[in-house]
Amino acid sequence: MTVRDRVRDDGHELAALPGGRVSAKALQAPTIERAVGRRLRNAVLALGATSLVLAAFGASSALAKPRDRDHDGMPDRWELKYHLKVKRNDANRDADHDGVDNRNEYREHTNPRKRDSDGDGIPDGREDYDHDGLSNAAEDQTGNDPADPDTDNDGVKDGKELTGRIVSFDGSVLTIRLARGKTVEGLVSDATEISCESEQEAENENELDDHSDKAEHVSGSAENSDDEHGDNDEERGDASAASDDESNDHCSADALKPGTAVQEAEGELGPDGLQFTSVKLVNG
Repeated sequence: MTVRDRVRDDGHELAALPGGRVSAKALQAPTIERAVGRRLRNAVLALGATSLVLAAFGASSALAKPRDRDHDGMPDRWELKYHLKVKRNDANRDADHDGVDNRNEYREHTNPRKRDSDGDGIPDGREDYDHDGLSNAAEDQTGNDPADPDTDNDGVKDGKELTGRIVSFDGSVLTIRLARGKTVEGLVSDATEISCESEQEAENENELDDHSDKAEHVSGSAENSDDEHGDNDEERGDASAASDDESNDHCSADALKPGTAVQEAEGELGPDGLQFTSVKLVNG
């Protein structure tokens, strides 16, 4: 046969030899192209996987905590700036006697050495950093988060919760003076859940909640951007470990003593009036 038939395969022109056979040379071109295509696809997939890893690393790095040698929730550089101790926990001290301890001053971005940080004539303790109706000092005393208007994320601002201090408890009726000035009383029964924690434990939980919220935010952003940056730190996760070890402890009605801070009390109205269903106490 002197004239070669022309056939097409995937857009490529092949030479048909006598007997309907196709030359090996003709088959080689599409085969090579398919191999190259596979390699390109594999390269793209590998690049995509690398981008995901880098994005995750960026998110992780962005959340890294600054150095805090005494693990008191305040970065060393901030403590040094205000002449606090970096090798001894002084989170609950109140150097300027404004009703707000050092750790909360850090969270509220105020000066722990200055009673009135912004010079407006109102002491820091009477300010309301997160605008939730609860003063900074009240947030501190009751273990609520001064940087979160709804510490327990129940949809009710901290200032509208039953938060304050115990006035009295006679074995059945609990009276609480709320941080906003009013007084409320209700019944306590065996069904009332009473929990106790220290101020330090409450603040650790608040910090962990904030850290988790930031983690979710940065993680979500990393999926759409590879521009996240940050510094790694071996101390990341300390708050999480602390929270695992310092979860709320159940305690008896014996803990309902006058002067004890109430982070939050919940109750239901019944035929006999208010019945407390839970009371969260904070000890200094």
